[in-house]
Amino acid sequence: MASTKSADLGFPIYVCFCAFVAAISGFNVGWHIGVPNMPAKIITQCPGGETTIGGLPSCLPMDSFTWGYTVGAFALGGLAGALATTYLNVWFTRRQNIIISCGLYIVGGVLSAASAHVVMYAVGRAFVGLASGGAGSSVAIYISEISTKRCRGALGSVFEFLLNMGILLSFVAGRYMAFAPVWRLGWAIPTIVAGIQMLTMIFFCAESPRRLCADGKYDDARAALQRFRKGADITEEYQDLIDARQREIESGVQKMSMLDVILCKDRHVSWNTFIVVMIQASNQVGGIGPLSGMLSLSSLNMYTIIYAASFLTTVLNGNSQLASDISLVNATGKIVATFITIFTLNKVGRKGFMLISSLGMSIFCMFIVIGAVLGETREGLGPLVICGAVAYTFVYAMGCGTIPWIIAPELLPLKALPPGSALGGASNWFFNFLINTLWPQQLANLGNYSFIVFAVVNFILFLFFLFFMPETTGRDLDEKKAPSGDVENHGSAGSTEGNSFSDEVKQEKTHIEHVN
Repeated sequence: MASTKSADLGFPIYVCFCAFVAAISGFNVGWHIGVPNMPAKIITQCPGGETTIGGLPSCLPMDSFTWGYTVGAFALGGLAGALATTYLNVWFTRRQNIIISCGLYIVGGVLSAASAHVVMYAVGRAFVGLASGGAGSSVAIYISEISTKRCRGALGSVFEFLLNMGILLSFVAGRYMAFAPVWRLGWAIPTIVAGIQMLTMIFFCAESPRRLCADGKYDDARAALQRFRKGADITEEYQDLIDARQREIESGVQKMSMLDVILCKDRHVSWNTFIVVMIQASNQVGGIGPLSGMLSLSSLNMYTIIYAASFLTTVLNGNSQLASDISLVNATGKIVATFITIFTLNKVGRKGFMLISSLGMSIFCMFIVIGAVLGETREGLGPLVICGAVAYTFVYAMGCGTIPWIIAPELLPLKALPPGSALGGASNWFFNFLINTLWPQQLANLGNYSFIVFAVVNFILFLFFLFFMPETTGRDLDEKKAPSGDVENHGSAGSTEGNSFSDEVKQEKTHIEHVN
């Protein structure tokens, strides 16, 4: 019999492997965010003229509004994909949902890489948005459910680490693919990565034991748990899964729908969902989209062009190559920050990093404003804009860029995790679309003072996290206590029993006693 208890394990090799494979979806999210940047001029302005290469047009001529539309298609697809997880996380298992997102990445990547006209390209961007919105929720739940308590935070942060790696590598690759027809490889590469990820998930990664147990597949759950905890004694951890299932049966706990959460049928769950929504919103509302565009003058999206026409043009003297170099430095800084978070998350805590991140973002937004306003009249203050922007993205990556991807499974009982996680993901993608759409008007009206808005928003977030966000570091996913007196079953997400659940109580209890 194994002498080491599974609950005492740190970073089991197979858990790390499966978590990394699942988190590859983050790489694809990041790549698809960054890939349009470098070759944008080649694609949309056709500097070499419109020709046909291999039966496909060498470019897709479009104005800044149309290009913004394709950017919006990605965000709207992400919103739809996030909302769809309310049902997908009930109909399918965690592993199956990740495989589905891989399939959507492949479809969207093929459409984009082989696009013959703008509509085809936009549809491809919508498909990869769907995949990205769905993957954010499914990957977070899968990693949290297969991880040990000690490695859950670190492995959950890998999604953001690979997302930033995807952005950086897409920038680097874009420098060498900014000519026809090679720019199409920028969309082929993540398609190949998604195909490899799909095959690896199918043939080498086990399903979440909690989900198997929730579906009444106890023998499969035990086998999967033993596979994830190879060489360790899983008796106590497996018993916790069984006990969670039995508490659900005895209490008659039903799955919650999105409407149940919104209507506050369980106030504790609804409040925690609101916290998840706020944390996910912090991923976008603090200004990361406009700021990233500010650092990428080579991009042709609408807010970047307007920004380049204001103080940033003065700061860089219109040097788009320098702006491109700064983009690479910025993306590299985000990777370093995420790397630091992975190894210090259990010491600093989820709440600690969110406080550091939101307050730091507020301060560095003011750096940007000061550098922009005073840089017009005082020589030498212009570069403060760039310093503030790079520092902003560094602290952003440590908290608001990382914690949203791991927080939902730690705050929500699994009876409400599908709708709660979907609402959180939807808020992320909704504000992604809204902020980047409204940014040109905000800039036109406020000019060099534009980032004051984000400074205020980030400070409000800081206060919210300070007073209302609970610390979840080290929390057991099978928490037994519920403030309202109800049982919070953290081992029953995505159960597929439906309305016949109560009719199966006696049968399930008998089966559990047999398993024990």
